[in-house]
Amino acid sequence: MTRCVVLGGGPAGDVAALHAAQRGADVVLIEERELGGTCLNRGCIPTKSLLATADVYRKIEHAATYGIEVASPKINVPAMLARKNDIVMTMRRGVEGACERKKVRVIEGHGIIDGAEVAVGDERIGFDTLVVCVGTAPKGLPFVDMTHERILTSDDILDLEVIPETLTIIGGGVIGCEFASLYATLGSKVTVIEALPRLLAGIDGRVVGQFQALMEAQGVTFLTGTGVSAVSTKGNRTTTVLEDGTGVDGEFLLVAVGRAPLTRGIGLEEAGVEVDERGWIVVDSLLATANPAIYAAGDCIGGLQLAHLASAEGARAVDNALGIEVRAMDRTVVPSCIYTHPEIAAVGLSEETAKAQGLDVQLTQTRFRGNGKALAEGEPDGVATLVVEKGSGIILGATVMGVHAVEVIHEIAVAISDGLTGEELGEIIHAHPTVSELIMDTAQHSLKLAPYLS
Repeated sequence: MTRCVVLGGGPAGDVAALHAAQRGADVVLIEERELGGTCLNRGCIPTKSLLATADVYRKIEHAATYGIEVASPKINVPAMLARKNDIVMTMRRGVEGACERKKVRVIEGHGIIDGAEVAVGDERIGFDTLVVCVGTAPKGLPFVDMTHERILTSDDILDLEVIPETLTIIGGGVIGCEFASLYATLGSKVTVIEALPRLLAGIDGRVVGQFQALMEAQGVTFLTGTGVSAVSTKGNRTTTVLEDGTGVDGEFLLVAVGRAPLTRGIGLEEAGVEVDERGWIVVDSLLATANPAIYAAGDCIGGLQLAHLASAEGARAVDNALGIEVRAMDRTVVPSCIYTHPEIAAVGLSEETAKAQGLDVQLTQTRFRGNGKALAEGEPDGVATLVVEKGSGIILGATVMGVHAVEVIHEIAVAISDGLTGEELGEIIHAHPTVSELIMDTAQHSLKLAPYLS
């Protein structure tokens, strides 16, 4: 029986371990903290739990528009956090139970690679194949005291016991925008500072522009194209100084400038594994490292840092390492989801990335204001954008902003994966009324055949 050790128990690692056990390997999973990694414990799941609370709060605040009269809602922060923690624990117990059922041995501790073994404390675990899935941690800023109680990372803010009157966020990426959406809904005055010319790099520029306008209407201030030169604290205040000398005051400062791999000090280089200057593990298309016995998957290899991609990489790394259905990791169709209000989801190519590849494309947009289900839910703001190749009509990508966007996007993912054209997607009968039928309308609109739009 092949001995497989998995280092790291996040979305890549726990899937790798469980998949290896299903493939008949003798599996040991080593995790320094909690099973489920960042996503389950300090990322995807807790943030979405808090955002769900914000959605309920928003609905109650606007209950009168639905014909319901209620008193002004009050946020119970301890109860909100307790609910978040209960959801995390439920999910974590699910991972623990899966490992127990599949006879994956779980060891809690810091694993260090030493030859053909991994040392955890006084124990040494031999392996035939090792899959490294050690993940990442929030980055700080070198000129900021990241230990100060008023300066938070995306880990820290999940346990913040107050709703700040004012919150400054450095970083206008996915993490920064999600927390801006959360706290703006809960009543904070939020300022987001982004060094790049616009928010959400990699998302369709037209959609980002519309998203920013909607967020600004919710009271969020965005300062783009400007860096930060200094941060100071005094009492219960933080001051973030921009490059032009302007100061932005806040009760708390969230630093959301990306994440760094946790690859140092675990024996990778000594094991012959190449690690680049930023700490990312270098792998080939099969997810193999320079050491033939060691594979790697998930956020620690760089690229898109998405839990669902990490899980897919974990399973693929195991199959390749065990010599089962060996094939390259395919990242052609990977949905990206942003859980702001409104939600944003994208898959495949945007108009910008398609043109950068020299493709001749047609862009079609359809607004949520024409969708009966979105209007019924009180969510009229949004747009669906479809990118198809001129001539062939093949769907290359889509960006959807609006209610249920993170669910709707998978229809486009399947269409791209199956090589469908806009015409073929438009011919698929969609239930009415649904938000999903907006995708059918958009596909028909690309052919000037949408009954209510063209």
